[in-house]
Amino acid sequence: MLLTVRSFRGGNTSLIGGETTSRLIFWGLLIASTALQAIVHSLQFNAQMTFFAHRVDPAIGGSYMTLLNTFGNLGGTWPSSVVMYMIGQFTIPPVCSVGEDGSEICTGGRDAYFPLQLVLSTLGCMWIFVMSKRVHHIAELPDDAWRTQIENEDEEEMQQLKKGGKHA
Repeated sequence: MLLTVRSFRGGNTSLIGGETTSRLIFWGLLIASTALQAIVHSLQFNAQMTFFAHRVDPAIGGSYMTLLNTFGNLGGTWPSSVVMYMIGQFTIPPVCSVGEDGSEICTGGRDAYFPLQLVLSTLGCMWIFVMSKRVHHIAELPDDAWRTQIENEDEEEMQQLKKGGKHA
């Protein structure tokens, strides 16, 4: 999407119409892509929370839900820091010099964003291809497979805990 948005940005070399049309298309695409990203993020968050809510063990309820949510949040936040660090490491700045007329002339350089985006997107697609069966298997496990197993407990005491008659 970013490549499409960048292709519409420009002054005299706009693809459609004049400069005003180009700016409208640029800002329209930017707003639309941001809105689409927000919608997809919300849908993914709701699906994740629904998955967690179905798997939470009632015996430890809130603590387990908090732990699952914490891992989910960490899994969604740290990659952006790593990617930004990698972009900084792989970007080659241009070599600039001052020309005879006093203007600055910059040559060379390479922005690492697009190559890194291509490599990481390819790795993500490969991960989905390789791990999809395993993820589906885990998602299809019955709710009891996610429950903690309390051993050496009296059955009567467990029934009282479930009814709320005895506090741990």
